[in-house]
Amino acid sequence: MNRKKIILLLGLLILNFLWGFKILAAENLGVKSHLTIEDMYLKSPSYSLDYKRLKSLQKEYSKNVKGIYINFWTLSHPKKRKRIIKAINESSLNSIVIDLKDINGYTPFASAPLKEFSYNLNSQELKTLISNWQKQGIYVIGRIAVFKDGALALQNSNYALKYIIDAGEKFSIIDSTKWTNPYSEEVWNYNINIAQEMAGLGLDEIQFDYIRFPTLSNNSKLVFRADPRLSRVEAIVSFLKKAKQDLDRYNIIISADLFGLTTTANDDLGIGQDIKKIAKEVDYISPMLYPSHYSEGIYGIKDPAANPYQIIYNSLTDAQEKLGANTKKIRPWLQDFSIYHIYSQKEIKAQIKAVEDKNISSWLLWNPKCIYTIEALMPERKEINNES
Repeated sequence: MNRKKIILLLGLLILNFLWGFKILAAENLGVKSHLTIEDMYLKSPSYSLDYKRLKSLQKEYSKNVKGIYINFWTLSHPKKRKRIIKAINESSLNSIVIDLKDINGYTPFASAPLKEFSYNLNSQELKTLISNWQKQGIYVIGRIAVFKDGALALQNSNYALKYIIDAGEKFSIIDSTKWTNPYSEEVWNYNINIAQEMAGLGLDEIQFDYIRFPTLSNNSKLVFRADPRLSRVEAIVSFLKKAKQDLDRYNIIISADLFGLTTTANDDLGIGQDIKKIAKEVDYISPMLYPSHYSEGIYGIKDPAANPYQIIYNSLTDAQEKLGANTKKIRPWLQDFSIYHIYSQKEIKAQIKAVEDKNISSWLLWNPKCIYTIEALMPERKEINNES
């Protein structure tokens, strides 16, 4: 063995030792760590990176997600980003959900109609941000609002959801200006192409939101123009099947956001969401269990907003009964905003306790303004045990 090979071998041994020491120290101090071992070895000509192994480790991270959502505005402004990341690093949080396509169709990717009007971050800048966050131990989820997309609906009426206005003997068909057509394979492909671009940023997970039809009031004269080939539920499930198939080569976790009532309802709520069928197609499901969004009297609770523990606990009980073995895929959205009732540390902690009492280890917090009750999420400090 020549001198260069000996030096290289010794260097790798030292790096291994330092890496192990760093992880041990971090665990003792309660500091977060992430999959930065790739950065240590990727440039080594003698090291072959095992992406299947990384995928396995990524799966382990995904089982214990405690995250918050940040919108375009926050993501695009350095000071606001820095404040959010600081809060994550100082709290029990370990994950972030970032908007990469919102309900207006805003996205940083060139394939989208509103790209030029949306972001002041390009793909390379996003990739760098995501990598830096992961090195700090933050699990990064990219959110894509699928069928609610005003930009695409207005760009091409063929992609818009069609409504039929029933006026007795006469009826007319109008195009939605806010919703695309969940039956359309062209719309599916458009969103999947964006999801593939998102996967290329190095995200840990892609989260599909607005995988549904719009809600209509009980007295609405509008009805959806149906596709005889597919029911509403079949349209949503078929999209997710295709997305899973087309994203498979990226080795990325896939999750889906659902209406909170899907945990309890016996039908698709008129929006095409069947929690049992959707759970079969994704790695995680995130029902939006916001107590303020529940009607008076549900689960026998007069004021749902004022009783967050009971709402979350009952919703998750119903979900677990429905899902059986797929209960492990539940990762609920919780409420950190005030409607009908002021939400403070007490309400945030009550929701998290309900999740934990149902033996679920992951949750996400939603605040549309990205102003979170971080004081409710501060962990107990770990003491270093100096005994041998």
